[in-house]
Amino acid sequence: MIQSLRNRFAHINGWRGVFVNFILGSIAVLGHAPFYAWPITIVSFAFFMIRLDGVQAREKSVKAGFWCGFGFGFGYFLFGFYWIGSAFIARGAGYVAIMPFAILLFCAGLSLFWAIASAAYVKLTYSGRKEILASGAMRAGIFSSVIFIAEFARGHVFGGFPWNLPGYVFAAGKPVSQIASYVGIYGVSALVLFLSAAVSILVSERKFIPFYICATVFLGVVWFGNTRLNSAPIESTKYVEGVKLRIVHANIAQKDKFDPEKYVQTVERYFDLTMSAGLEGITHVIWPEGAVPGLMFEDAGLMYALESRLRSAPRAIGLEAPPVFISQTLRAERKLGQRTVYYNAAAAVSFPPHEPYLVSAYYDKQKLVPFGEHMPGGALAEKMGLKALSTALETISPGRSGIMPRLPGLPPVSLQICYEIVFPGFTPKLVGVGREKPEWILNLSNDSWYGNSAGPYQHINQARYRAIEQGLPVIRSTSGGISGVIDSYGRQLFSRDLAENGVLDVKLPKTLRGVAYNIGFNLKIFLLILCVLISCALGIRRARMLHFT
Repeated sequence: MIQSLRNRFAHINGWRGVFVNFILGSIAVLGHAPFYAWPITIVSFAFFMIRLDGVQAREKSVKAGFWCGFGFGFGYFLFGFYWIGSAFIARGAGYVAIMPFAILLFCAGLSLFWAIASAAYVKLTYSGRKEILASGAMRAGIFSSVIFIAEFARGHVFGGFPWNLPGYVFAAGKPVSQIASYVGIYGVSALVLFLSAAVSILVSERKFIPFYICATVFLGVVWFGNTRLNSAPIESTKYVEGVKLRIVHANIAQKDKFDPEKYVQTVERYFDLTMSAGLEGITHVIWPEGAVPGLMFEDAGLMYALESRLRSAPRAIGLEAPPVFISQTLRAERKLGQRTVYYNAAAAVSFPPHEPYLVSAYYDKQKLVPFGEHMPGGALAEKMGLKALSTALETISPGRSGIMPRLPGLPPVSLQICYEIVFPGFTPKLVGVGREKPEWILNLSNDSWYGNSAGPYQHINQARYRAIEQGLPVIRSTSGGISGVIDSYGRQLFSRDLAENGVLDVKLPKTLRGVAYNIGFNLKIFLLILCVLISCALGIRRARMLHFT
């Protein structure tokens, strides 16, 4: 009976087949934040493989495989990234009309990666015999490999968009996530895909060995993660001496930040939180990205008001200078030919006694959000008058890699603005003029674009994975998202949620030495998966040749 149901499900075609593929992709999103229902994702992927096997047995059409993958991917990405629409709404009525077209085109573009992978699966698993599928183990290897390669390409091609990779269905800071300290998020994603393929073979062919192998590996990963976390209880966390941070967390709607009439109100909200009780003993005050729109450090009135407040603040014994101020700001730079370019930047402002305030070197954001911070099309987009969502400017320029300032009074840091932190391996090995190893990550973000949706929860989960991969604590200050302190195991030590207003007065955890993961492993695992794909494809080809001879 089960086999009969499986066959009926696999062979649904026409518009009903398109609908089934779309629904499977939509359901698969439930594994990601904030739900973390990862078994649903694994089962959805498994039944997607069964659907592709149905295409193979029914018509062996690469084209049909392409559209099967496109339908699944479209549902997966549309329901995974629906919250992007909130940014268009926050930007104003003029952007709402283009919102559905932009989101649909964006998700369709991402779906092409899965569509091409699915077409390749149908092509490579052809057994040479009508309505007879190739070996289950071979198909499982090819399915896992082609989808992995598709997701790897999505994370790298055209600048990359590695958001909601399959591995993120396991919440950071929990046992399974700890294996990322060795294999990174791409390794965790490979585990999800191979486990899904094994479940598919178990359901469709009642073959237990692939499932037993994958389940054993999975249980080993859980054991490793539990052992790692139990060996480092939160209570044993060590902190950097002489550093106490105030993370300012204000819940202000994005549309209010763009309202000129509410500019003063927005600034005063941040000032009030900054100066709230407990400021004595604070060495650094951190504001998030987008706290104050525009060229904040060039606003003389705002900087004077900030300086006067911080200089008049009570200080603990032994602290001669006011707290150092750290924030994101837009930065303008005049180029040759009188052309002005703009950067999304971050810097620190210190207030030496009896001297003018000093602005540190700037860090300019390197990974820019398409449509949000720059318009694809460059000069053509500018001539058309198209402006980025996050500013009133046509475009923001990317910063140069390797330029990372040293923040006064703090260990070497890797500054990462907004979605830069979702890129595995983005954290540099060495930072600053002295080429020192970074000892922590500072992530300044603005999640208020996305309101009370899944977006901010997905963002913080990915930030926590960077902490695990790099063995570095993450200090996160965000507007409208989740601010807090993340230790080197991806655990949230302190946090403020979306709807909260307030501050977090926290110490800076020390770095964790001895993490095995590095960006080179991403390429190694890609090559390993490629070898699996080639081996399985050659195995099926050899079986096909033996059949015909």
